[in-house]
Amino acid sequence: MLLLLAGIITLSCLPLSILSADEGRDALLYQVDIFLSPKEGRDETADILDIKETVKDLSDIDVLFSFKELGNPRIILVLDVEKACSWPQLTGFLSSKGYEFSVTSLYYDSDFAQELGVNMTKDMLASSFGNRDLLMGKITFPVKGLSTLEYNNMLKWTIERQLDIIKDGEPLACFRNLAEYPVQMIFIGPASNHRESGYTQYFHVARHVQLVVTRIENLDSYTGVCQETKMI
Repeated sequence: MLLLLAGIITLSCLPLSILSADEGRDALLYQVDIFLSPKEGRDETADILDIKETVKDLSDIDVLFSFKELGNPRIILVLDVEKACSWPQLTGFLSSKGYEFSVTSLYYDSDFAQELGVNMTKDMLASSFGNRDLLMGKITFPVKGLSTLEYNNMLKWTIERQLDIIKDGEPLACFRNLAEYPVQMIFIGPASNHRESGYTQYFHVARHVQLVVTRIENLDSYTGVCQETKMI
């Protein structure tokens, strides 16, 4: 973890174009996962509320989404980093508190859709969800056993399923990782039992797709007070 921190801090003041594997894609978006590992004397609620307040005050870092995983001390941030040298505000805070964290470069699925010939635009994607329980799905597309055409068709099929959900009136935020392979897509949408099973069926493509669905809540809604979960 110390190596990860050192690497992030070393990269933090490089030009943003150097941080990107492909200058044609948006290198400004990042998913930051923060893990509050069990520790004697740790006040988990206080720590989460501290993170909640800290991310609101980050300069030149736009917090697009901030979530907490339901039932687990994990914070998920989706950030638009306007200036690379703003990273130490966040990394310095997290390292000083001893939190474990990981960073993934992202870009919008709407940008990726254009590459695949699917007419999805950024304004179709949700930018907020209000005070409600949510689902975050991570879809991984292993490369093994598929031709380039088969792989691209599978990715296109998944983007088209996302678009179907949006056209049905369901708010959905969708991103993919910046790395070429394996491709990972992340989607965020409202939670309910039937929707969770529906998402699983919707994005299932034989054995080639690995789908993990996690229940989350908006970090802004988190108070640390136990409340009954309301299903839609």
